[in-house]
Amino acid sequence: MTPTRFTSEDVAECWRDALALWDVRVQLSPPEPHVKFHPDASHAQEPLAYIDLVKRQVFVNFELLATMRATGSLTAVLAHEIGHHARFPHTLGWDAELRVQEQRLMPGLKQSLTNLFYDLQVNEVVGRTHAEDLCAVYRGFQRVQGGEMSPLFFFYLAIYEELWGLAPGDLVPATQLQPMEQRFPGVRAEARMFAQTFYALPNGKLQFLYFCSTFIRFIEKPADLEFSLPLGGDVSVPDVDDLDAAIHGSSRWDDALDDAEARGWLEPMSTHSREEDALDTIHRVTEHLPGKGGGTLRRALVSRHYRRLVDQHILKLPTTPSQPEPYLRTTPQAWEYGDDPSSIDWTLSVLSQGHLAAVSPLRRELEADLPPPSELGVPSVEIYLDTSGSMPAPERGLNAMTLAAQVLSASALRKKATVRGVVYSHHNPLVSPWMYDEETARDFLLSYIGGGTQFPFDLLDALSQERPDAMRIIISDSDFLWNIASEKDLEPVLASIRRSRLVVAVLALPDELRARTVLEPLLRERRFRLVLVRWPSDFGKAAADLAQALLEN
Repeated sequence: MTPTRFTSEDVAECWRDALALWDVRVQLSPPEPHVKFHPDASHAQEPLAYIDLVKRQVFVNFELLATMRATGSLTAVLAHEIGHHARFPHTLGWDAELRVQEQRLMPGLKQSLTNLFYDLQVNEVVGRTHAEDLCAVYRGFQRVQGGEMSPLFFFYLAIYEELWGLAPGDLVPATQLQPMEQRFPGVRAEARMFAQTFYALPNGKLQFLYFCSTFIRFIEKPADLEFSLPLGGDVSVPDVDDLDAAIHGSSRWDDALDDAEARGWLEPMSTHSREEDALDTIHRVTEHLPGKGGGTLRRALVSRHYRRLVDQHILKLPTTPSQPEPYLRTTPQAWEYGDDPSSIDWTLSVLSQGHLAAVSPLRRELEADLPPPSELGVPSVEIYLDTSGSMPAPERGLNAMTLAAQVLSASALRKKATVRGVVYSHHNPLVSPWMYDEETARDFLLSYIGGGTQFPFDLLDALSQERPDAMRIIISDSDFLWNIASEKDLEPVLASIRRSRLVVAVLALPDELRARTVLEPLLRERRFRLVLVRWPSDFGKAAADLAQALLEN
């Protein structure tokens, strides 16, 4: 059957009936035929129906509906789509909160269950009047897909059998009733209990926690979970803003988690589990995403996390506007014939001259608006960040040295300085161009190499010749002492220090005496400074104090 078997009048009538079921007005265009996402794919591999929120357009795969022998279910399918949009609007922010919680409750889950959750909400309402039409869709979906039904989908359909008073085997394959009961004893009773409990819960948070605690039993390998639904093309993936807000606002779920624990759905969670490190949560939420999209999203979320940490250390922010006026007007003077008409300040003329403004206007010249004196003389800052294996990758765990580099970078950029980053380990250091904004610098300084440590002294020499008088800051640990001790000729290092405005080594070291012994040749140079950090957790504060000492006037 082709889309032409559904006349425009048939579609319009089903659309009106679907809207009437919800008794709402929605800003959605009437349904249009689905155009294949992949021209070579069979229509059974394409979604049955979905809403394009950008175009605010509903699309229906009429060919698939006909193949499923469910053409009489068009009203129910459209009502399902409208329900997502009107009654259960899974906003991207709400969906992000659910994804964060499900990854904490079901770590490593490859595919999100949020669409199953939303469909359970929507179909309860649609099924009050169109249960049989929805059943026709699910039966047809099984015929098209073929193969053995997964435990997850079996339990999902068993819930509908209980909800709509159907006999066991009406929706799920009758041949799988006994084998599934053997694999999951009490599965039928659990489906009945779910249908009686889920819809009686007072809010969506409790519903979702109960949903996760129940469905996890039927997911044998979370890391391998892949499933498709006949009405499963509705949910868009939250963007970085939505996920960032959900990760850092998870405390809003504390009351619901307490209630779920009291009801016995969840094992009591420790304070540490409740307050799981944001970087761990970011990794879990993005790990299952396909291709490079997960890496890009993870990098953006990690960058947001480090920005929060940087802002905790830099308390004093610049007060200059982000778009300063390049010119200021001078003292007003009388405009005379022959003067530039564009210099007339008509607003001031009317306010001061009244009705004589047209006869005797005032003019004001423009002069350059120089930066405030407090911002003048801030040097360029070059940051050498050690990313050897002695510290964790900043995307997987809090890297204190990366945080220190970000604090120094942000401090300099907020003082209108330029910043260049050098991320090094054992070979092939990464060198940024001179950077002018925090986001670019923050992203670069999240780079990580790993492995052993070899400070790039030749690069220090070259860059100090390229831009003398820059301030250079080295962030490392005891490996830097080993690098210095291994250098046979320190003269190029000393020459680099002498060319620079200042070279500061910020090192994580408990032994000050050893550091001063190894670095004694450098410490004799008046442009070299040593800052020791006893514990890695002190790096952020040490960097903030250093930035204030070096950059504040």
